[in-house]
Amino acid sequence: MLISALSSTRVRPEFDGQSLRVPGFIVPLEFGATEKHVTRFFLVPYFGACIHVPPPPPNQIIYAEYDKGFVLESLYDPYWISGVLTTSLTENDTATSAYSIKVERVAPYTE
Repeated sequence: MLISALSSTRVRPEFDGQSLRVPGFIVPLEFGATEKHVTRFFLVPYFGACIHVPPPPPNQIIYAEYDKGFVLESLYDPYWISGVLTTSLTENDTATSAYSIKVERVAPYTE
């Protein structure tokens, strides 16, 4: 039972196609002009996720694409990510996500 929870790809279908804002931590995957200018990343629920093994389950990870990119000052800081969410599986060497988002805005996390 625990193993299936750690690899769950069950999603909330009602989120598909919704414009929303989600908080989380950035795990950079691709960079633009500099190594701090992030264009593709995973949004994860807690600091250190995907860096330590095992990563969170796919249904707790969002693959994000932000063509404009943004400067990531610190991996330790949480962010708000706004955009349109889709339910789609993305796999790479770092992790697997069950959601993706086309990012419209990135902002530092505030409560």
